[in-house]
Amino acid sequence: MVRIAICDDDGFICDQLEDLLHIYGTTIVEEMEIESFLSGEELCQRLYEGIFFEIIFLDIELKLLNGIEVGKIIREQMSNEITQIIYISGKENYAIQLFKIRPLDFIIKPLTYDKITAPLKHALKIINGNKKLLSYKKGQTSYKVPINDIIYFESKSRKVNIITVKEVDTFYGSLEEIAERLPYFIYIHKSYLVNYNYVVKIEYHQLTLLNNIVLPISQNRRKKVRDRLLELEREAFNYE
Repeated sequence: MVRIAICDDDGFICDQLEDLLHIYGTTIVEEMEIESFLSGEELCQRLYEGIFFEIIFLDIELKLLNGIEVGKIIREQMSNEITQIIYISGKENYAIQLFKIRPLDFIIKPLTYDKITAPLKHALKIINGNKKLLSYKKGQTSYKVPINDIIYFESKSRKVNIITVKEVDTFYGSLEEIAERLPYFIYIHKSYLVNYNYVVKIEYHQLTLLNNIVLPISQNRRKKVRDRLLELEREAFNYE
């Protein structure tokens, strides 16, 4: 089951979008639990209560706490990089303001079935992929961690530190072998393998990750890193 939130101060839009989502859910046999909110304050209160949504359809032009402010609360205050945010709006001129919130997509009203299906399909693909686990061994004991929880790997000699949203662990291994198993991770340095989904700032010589973690990009990998980032960005908007 996928939990989806709709936040729009127009009740008609909420009802219309909920109907469209249910129609799509029946075509792909995906159970959806949908909750609608008429203000950004109501949605944030629900999130602060500990309720998690995999997908949020978020209107930008909300009356008090607007959609951009709600997005910043989700990403910055709550440190939530997992929820897929799909903005909806009657205007098109928000691209720069939305960049730091890293939304999955931006839909212009009026809403139609065709407009929502492509980003919804892509969001579900990401969500289902994020449920996969990475396994590793320490001695004779095997451990598993959700791939989506991994921010980056750090190699030190023959040991690898795995840095997740919850903790840091260490095991014997090589970044080369791990990279082959994780297509959404980028090999930026002989010592660092990073999760593309946690990259918040890209510069020529370094990357900034969640919680302001800054990691260097080695000189001999800079072109490969740029090419790989462009490739992943194209994939993120390829819904075919």
